[in-house]
Amino acid sequence: MKKIFRILLSLTLSLSLCNAQILLASNSNTQVEYFEDGSYCITVIEDCSNLNLSDISTASTSKTVSKSKKTSYYSSSNAELWYVKVTGSFTYGNGSAVCNSSSVTAESKNSNWKISNKSSGKSGNTATASATGKRYVNGNAVDVITKSVTLTCSSTGNFT
Repeated sequence: MKKIFRILLSLTLSLSLCNAQILLASNSNTQVEYFEDGSYCITVIEDCSNLNLSDISTASTSKTVSKSKKTSYYSSSNAELWYVKVTGSFTYGNGSAVCNSSSVTAESKNSNWKISNKSSGKSGNTATASATGKRYVNGNAVDVITKSVTLTCSSTGNFT
């Protein structure tokens, strides 16, 4: 009975620490960029991996995780207009990191904006994505904005 209690206590503490790191990471991995017209972009790194018991191992020296980095473009009135997101699978540890795959998601959140030129790529420990948002008025493109998102993994699992 004591052995089961110790195992449950260890597992609970491990999961609690993981959740605390995710909260800290999400707060420290948010960037805001402001533009002259009052519009702005918010960029956030998100964890895409599901935590499972096989991931909690001290014997493993490398880990594979999925992360995404999303840049959302907002109007000066705080309405989300469109976003571009890169999602990558990364393996890190043993003094190195590599991006295994990269994909792009881009979507309009406003009927006046259309998305085009979506692309993604990977190189070394970096996943990239880009997309172009175009705002239309009376059938004419009046604003054209291209945004790129770059997600890099370090050998210790830090993402920027």
